[in-house]
Amino acid sequence: MRTLMRPLGYLLCCGLCLGAAAVQSDDGFVPEQSYVEVLDDYQGQSWFWVWGNNAPTMLDGRAYLFAEDGRHLGQLNTGTWPGDLVMSHSRAELYAAEIYFSRGVRGTREDVVTVYDARTLSPKAEISIPPKRMTGMLSAGLSVLSDDERFMLVLNFTPAASVSIVDVEQRRFVTEVAIPGCASLYPAGPRDFYAICGNGGFFHLRLDEQGGVALQQRTAPLFDPLEDLLLTPASRLGDTWYFVSQQNYAWGLQMTAAGAERRQRWSLVSDAERADGWSVAGNHGTAVHEASGRLFVLMHKDVPENYQKPGTEVWVYDVRSEQRIARIELEAHSSAIGVSQGAQPRLYSLDWIVPMPALFTAWIYLTSGEAGLMPLMRQGINLYDADNGEHLRSIGDLPLGYLNKVTPW
Repeated sequence: MRTLMRPLGYLLCCGLCLGAAAVQSDDGFVPEQSYVEVLDDYQGQSWFWVWGNNAPTMLDGRAYLFAEDGRHLGQLNTGTWPGDLVMSHSRAELYAAEIYFSRGVRGTREDVVTVYDARTLSPKAEISIPPKRMTGMLSAGLSVLSDDERFMLVLNFTPAASVSIVDVEQRRFVTEVAIPGCASLYPAGPRDFYAICGNGGFFHLRLDEQGGVALQQRTAPLFDPLEDLLLTPASRLGDTWYFVSQQNYAWGLQMTAAGAERRQRWSLVSDAERADGWSVAGNHGTAVHEASGRLFVLMHKDVPENYQKPGTEVWVYDVRSEQRIARIELEAHSSAIGVSQGAQPRLYSLDWIVPMPALFTAWIYLTSGEAGLMPLMRQGINLYDADNGEHLRSIGDLPLGYLNKVTPW
């Protein structure tokens, strides 16, 4: 009993001393209060977003906001297996199609489109949608906004393919439209959208002023997926979407209210480069600079079947002449790229890095191969001058969890 009372007496004495100290220092003490940080207007700031499904957990998707100087400005938590982060400029809002379960990893599933305030990054509203949103490692084309920013389309897969139409202005779910055999959505005007289909054609969907179906029809095949498969992540320049193919061709497909047609096709590599093994790379490996009409393509040396592996260079093409005008050697292996707009554009690369000395990394690779490096890999971001390829800055070790897309705000 005596040995027990000694520590109890000591703790009681300490508690009385701390209480006395708290009373003595009470004068002038102002406790810190929680508050919400308010961002400046994002337009013209050269800010950019990086997001992904936070693998291997996939239950807590993340989107991180960075400034060009490397500052981490904020983040969103976007639920299980998030899709695209969709940005509205006319309303200063962000939209994310999210999935939640009542028991975290199980229970009742609820799919919502969450509306976030662009200044506080706080949720403003939730719009319930059918619990069947498509999930996938590639987020391109899973959620898109109409050009007038009135309607958002969310791709579903059960495995039947359909789209949920959401009126983000009036905060309501409108309807669901079946698009059998098609996926990956591409806006083509205030009310027109296209979805790429398995036969090489496209599904054309037009909405009326209330979000109902005004037109739905299929186009003739524009490419042969058995001969040369188009990769679904594409970059838009005016009314033309630029795709790259598994066999290293660029395709310019014009999509308007009048229909879809092939306008351009050229080889991204010369015969010598093709023989040397150069091919397209990355999960989101294209970007465009609108004012200059340049297409940026992530490339690496590998067989065409490994098109989703990270890239080591970005090749730049003038879309009018269909000629390569620059090659940018990257600081690290990149899985996705983005390009800002404006007079001084920046090239962003989302990279895989090993945060340790190069000699140690080389030794692990020589002794254990890629399997030895994989547990050590982290993601980072590199920024380049998109005009001359100069490396400007590295943003180091990102939080653990797989991120798969980078895009300017």
